[in-house]
Amino acid sequence: MLIKFVVLIAIVLICALACGTPQGTPTDLANACGVDNEKKYLEVSGYIVARSSVFCSNIGGGRLECGFDFSDAPGGEKKMGAEIEQGSGANTIDKLPSGYKKEDIKLRDNTGNAISLNDKVKVTGKMSIEPKMNVCFMQVEKIEK
Repeated sequence: MLIKFVVLIAIVLICALACGTPQGTPTDLANACGVDNEKKYLEVSGYIVARSSVFCSNIGGGRLECGFDFSDAPGGEKKMGAEIEQGSGANTIDKLPSGYKKEDIKLRDNTGNAISLNDKVKVTGKMSIEPKMNVCFMQVEKIEK
């Protein structure tokens, strides 16, 4: 009986680990917005860039997310959107205070450590692409420094 219980616990743990954040396919930012990447999980390196204002919402009814640009270099030309969850744990952004400045933006990587907008990072998440409407963004699930 004890052996069956231990085997059951092991199976549950393996399933829980397998059901975590899906592995993203490593992709260059220049190719991330290709229509064939719609709904795929990608892993892209670059820089999180604050727009002139950061809009946070849960319009889709899911998690509360804040919109950023993701670029190949600070001020770079190649960009896609990056939607980052608002929260207090790993892979999130702190709630922005009213009248915030760029230095008020507090982001955390997958280990929960603070990262700067000037840090090169790797983001992993699900892509949403609609070329006719000029839409290309990632729902970021993991940020690695």
